Amino acid sequence: MEVLDKIESLLKDNTCLVGMGNYLRSDDAVGLYIVDELRDREVPGNLSILNVEDVIESYVYKIAGLDCDNVVILDAVKADSTIGSIVFGRLNDFEELLSDYSTHKLSLKISGKILEEHNKQIYLLGIVADNLDYGTGISDEVKKSADLLKDFIIKSIASNKGVCQ
Repeated sequence: MEVLDKIESLLKDNTCLVGMGNYLRSDDAVGLYIVDELRDREVPGNLSILNVEDVIESYVYKIAGLDCDNVVILDAVKADSTIGSIVFGRLNDFEELLSDYSTHKLSLKISGKILEEHNKQIYLLGIVADNLDYGTGISDEVKKSADLLKDFIIKSIASNKGVCQ
């Protein structure tokens, strides 16, 4: 429950939710799926939502210039955990493992460093992927976790500001 409390706390603060991924690589699209679902809703002014696909480095200075203290990157991750498990923490806590965890490796690591230089707190909110091969459609286990996470974010935002229902 501690993880959900931290995520809910971030949603009350000035935060940018950044979806990363590739629509054409199955489960890699999970971060994009979540932010696309959120962008279709009314969100409070303290939240920014961006879909950067697999080129966060093209958006890093835009994100750095936003009025937000926190950046939460939603992404598919590779890990020796159950498919669909949620991984959450400060991005720099994953630094040694970043090349193994994120499906976007170097661009995410460098972008994280740039954002930290702009006084942003960077978090990784990932879902353990099953299939990262070319193809469309998110696997059932990953989509189920994505929907639970998306619904949690929507509920948190709604209770926070009375919107996003």
